[in-house]
Amino acid sequence: MLPAIIFIGMILYVIAWNVTGIKLGRLIERFNDARIVATNLLNPDVVTISINGEDKICAWSCMYSYVGDKLAGRPTAGVIRVSDNLLDIIGRVKPQPVPQWKVNLGLAPAGSRPNTFVAGSMIETIAMGLMATLFSTVLAIPVSFFAARNIMERVRGGTVIYYVTRAILNIVRAIDTIVWGLIIIVWVGLGSFAGVIALTIHSVASLGKLFSEEIEHIDPGPVEAVTATGANLLQSIRYAVIPQVIPSFLAYSLLRWDINMRSATIIGFVAGGGIGFFVVETTRMGGYQQYATALWVVVFVIVLVDYISSRWREAILKDQPQKSEVKKPILNTLRLALYVILGVAAFVYCWNITEISIRSMLNPGKNFGQIILDFISIDLSPKVFQTVFQQMLVTIFQAMLATTIGAILALPFSFLAAKNLTGRNRLSAWIYYATRGMFNILRSIEALLYVVIFVFWVGIGPFAGMLALAVTSFALIGKLFSEAIENIESGPIEAVTATGANQLQMIMYAVLPQIVPPFVSYLIYQWDINIRMATIIGFAGGGGIGLTLTTFFGSLQYHKAGTVVAIIVIVVALMDFLSAEVRRKLI
Repeated sequence: MLPAIIFIGMILYVIAWNVTGIKLGRLIERFNDARIVATNLLNPDVVTISINGEDKICAWSCMYSYVGDKLAGRPTAGVIRVSDNLLDIIGRVKPQPVPQWKVNLGLAPAGSRPNTFVAGSMIETIAMGLMATLFSTVLAIPVSFFAARNIMERVRGGTVIYYVTRAILNIVRAIDTIVWGLIIIVWVGLGSFAGVIALTIHSVASLGKLFSEEIEHIDPGPVEAVTATGANLLQSIRYAVIPQVIPSFLAYSLLRWDINMRSATIIGFVAGGGIGFFVVETTRMGGYQQYATALWVVVFVIVLVDYISSRWREAILKDQPQKSEVKKPILNTLRLALYVILGVAAFVYCWNITEISIRSMLNPGKNFGQIILDFISIDLSPKVFQTVFQQMLVTIFQAMLATTIGAILALPFSFLAAKNLTGRNRLSAWIYYATRGMFNILRSIEALLYVVIFVFWVGIGPFAGMLALAVTSFALIGKLFSEAIENIESGPIEAVTATGANQLQMIMYAVLPQIVPPFVSYLIYQWDINIRMATIIGFAGGGGIGLTLTTFFGSLQYHKAGTVVAIIVIVVALMDFLSAEVRRKLI
């Protein structure tokens, strides 16, 4: 049986290698191109130096010379300042027309242009992620109850509603945010608002599924107790269900905020607005140093959001008795009032930045109805179906190779990132923190942003897309593998070490037998994720089904685009089901 599986696997990898168009020679032949990109990425356009009236990018070597001259008291080569590129990303202060509400309140004269902070593309991206998370959480809560079997079984006809809701949620979340963005821009046009809607739609489906699963796993005791008192369904939900799910709902919302922030960095590729649109514009003009600035700002923001959300989730999910404290009602009221004011101010600010317009939602474009009708009238002609099917196979094989390569590279690093192996003493702790830091930085960047780099190196096509997916797979699998190693039982390690075994023997006989099942489970999980991601990397030149989809959208062939989306939904749903079944049997 095992030889047959190995033989079939070898055939599949040979097919995948050829279908994906892998040419390792390009990595060497175009190494100079890669070196140029790497140099630009390591020298972002952050500081500008003005020499004899001419502005130039002041890279690290320039900054080193400037600081050295300053410290030594020597005249500097020029005058430095924050680059316009960085200001475009984080924002700047410049004269802007005074808002009408200030004029109405007499706070400013009509027609004046006071200095005002204008948000940059990264601030816009943060606002998109925040607004999408808020809207999706509010909308997902009622939806989740319709998708919870234990709730709907108590309603006449509720089982039908349950299956319909679950089916809708599965279909909606199978379609990536980028694809939703393409559809939404037909509705409300290009801009940050389209990005917010696309993120919200996908997030509602994802959160609705997670929330409903939490509702299904509640303790039935309180529900039965409340029902026994004569409470109706709504009262049972209010007093027995909601108190049990609030901590989990908050934790999942914070997790979704983390995910939405990552997605918001790339939604601008199709919807416009945010850092994604900035990346498209800069790379189109060959501005890789400007792109590098955006990349490093994205890394900083995503790592910070990841840290904040993980700490908040940890605090929410802690099940510890509260310490008795002296009640300070006035202080607590003031603190609550401050939080409310800050929250309302942030909401209004983000609303304005993302240019949310209810009017544009209620007044879609003239051809919107016809376009949607064309979109759902999928084209199943043999020629179109063959093209879509072939590109879907390319996408699946892309994901398979990327998962394999990422896992092979991540395996040795995962042992270095396991705290119970390398973080136990000061001599090796730096290895642990350096490896974990590398994983966190690499996985904070979406694959679509990596494609931009690899397209410049190996050219447009599935090979570039596969390499981009391999980088994100390396980072995520490495993190998951290291956490699996950290969660192993210490007993076998101590037993093997007591026999005089060295570090390598200890890993071979005490660690590996414990981690093989979760490792295989994580590989399948990552392949599932990569298939979803591979459906969109074609938007940046990564080949596969994403390139086919963007081609159909670009040529206004919406009936053919509908065929692509239908195939994506079927394949992603099938892979989701199969991977879940395999992981369930392994763990």
